[in-house]
Amino acid sequence: MDLRPAQRDESQTIVTPSQAGGHLSQLDSRFPGLSPEGPRPQGGNDTTLKGTKRRNSLCLPLAMLMAILFAASASATTLVRMSLDQLAEASTEIIRGHVVSQQTLWNPQHTRIYTYTTLALDQTYKGNPPSFPVVQQPGGTIGKVRVFVAGTVQFHAQASYMLFLERSGADASKFLLVGMMQGAYRIYRDETQEERLILPLGSLLRGTATSRAGSIITGQAVPVRQFQRDVSTSLSSPLTIPRGTAIPVAIKSAHYASVRRMDLKGRITFDLFPNSGLVIPAGSAVSGMAERIGSSWKISWTEVSIGGKQVLLSARSTEPAVAPLQGRVVVVNVR
Repeated sequence: MDLRPAQRDESQTIVTPSQAGGHLSQLDSRFPGLSPEGPRPQGGNDTTLKGTKRRNSLCLPLAMLMAILFAASASATTLVRMSLDQLAEASTEIIRGHVVSQQTLWNPQHTRIYTYTTLALDQTYKGNPPSFPVVQQPGGTIGKVRVFVAGTVQFHAQASYMLFLERSGADASKFLLVGMMQGAYRIYRDETQEERLILPLGSLLRGTATSRAGSIITGQAVPVRQFQRDVSTSLSSPLTIPRGTAIPVAIKSAHYASVRRMDLKGRITFDLFPNSGLVIPAGSAVSGMAERIGSSWKISWTEVSIGGKQVLLSARSTEPAVAPLQGRVVVVNVR
């Protein structure tokens, strides 16, 4: 197994901000299967860069333009290192699979490049994935344009991986890696034929840092059986949102249950990391009940869905009753 990262052709590389649309991670490209070059695609075409030498001479200006477009579309982000518990909670699916194909394409607007890696499903630990899940990552190479996004994974043909996935909000048939490179663990057999998987960052927190059960998984690679047990423990652990957590919620629907009561449905507006053992992903569904008292709505939020698991919530917020509740963004304070 070649552990050396692939060499990059700097003359053709566009370095762009991370914009995977999922949970971001601290970045490190020192480990096998996670080359700083990003995915090496096998499909896609770029007809705009083919033809005469004069047209090829436009490659550098176009590359610069692409970098500007990517940079302009990316919002400011905080790169967060995630624990095993956080990865497990944020995932809608956790699987083991092996790579069968890869394709790189422009988006319909011809402004972004995405690489799509198809895997054959070998084992499911969480969720209900299809037999051939497709993982979408930003970046890749089409013709003479190479877009490198830090934190993406270079998948190897036929290689096996354990993946922490979430469904894309833009296309539910596609999956994103939770924590970007933190969500992909390449599997190989060592000299004793034992299956081991590679930790992308060289270590991984298990449990909560402040609890006695918390510990750190260390080493460049660990036995697959051990890691599977750790994942199973994380999935079976009860979820509790710490008191004092402030949760921003966009109210998506508000329907009258009676004259003075309304059923509310909302979505969390951005990723929250209340502690090292918990993540509440952006887009998580929140349920609540609003009661009209005088000139205000007193809202009790009772449940939040985290990675497909329903978690009881005890939180309150108050809103003036001068306009419809639907469409508002409120701050929910956990009691």
